[in-house]
Amino acid sequence: MKKLLFISTFIFILTSCGGPSPEDELASAEQQKEELVEVLQTESVELERNKQRLEIIENEISQAETSQNDENVQTYITVIDEYSASLTGELEALGTVIEEIRQDGDIDEVDDDIDSIIRNIEDTISTYESEVSDIELNDTLMRRHNSIQLAHEEIPQALEVIRNGAEDNNFSIIEEGISALNDVSEFY
Repeated sequence: MKKLLFISTFIFILTSCGGPSPEDELASAEQQKEELVEVLQTESVELERNKQRLEIIENEISQAETSQNDENVQTYITVIDEYSASLTGELEALGTVIEEIRQDGDIDEVDDDIDSIIRNIEDTISTYESEVSDIELNDTLMRRHNSIQLAHEEIPQALEVIRNGAEDNNFSIIEEGISALNDVSEFY
């Protein structure tokens, strides 16, 4: 009997000191469930964002692939390449002439060179405008063209200041024109 009483007491003690009660286990399980639901919601939102990003990237890739086969895009790229090469060449020539003036101080010797370079730049702009007018531009090309248009509004004014400085034999006015021309680069 003592053994039975001892075993019963021992079982009772173990039961009262044992694991959590079923109510505690249920509350813990409910809390874990809520946490998992929150994680699932967060992951669902992140998954949806990633799907949207993927769709955007797929659209951009599709547009790029379409553009590669678009004759208008290829024509515009050719026009831009020629325009850039011509404009760069003329601006480098103008830079060389300006450097000669800085070294020699004689504007009269390069006045004709400056005028010729300015006419070439004006011709380059005119050629670009003429060639682009025949091309059907998509949205991307239109944004690029609009930026160039803004530059074309400023370039003639800067060139006129340079031309006036050369005609007046005034290097500080030429430098003002060069500074204005350098400011046009923000549009490119």
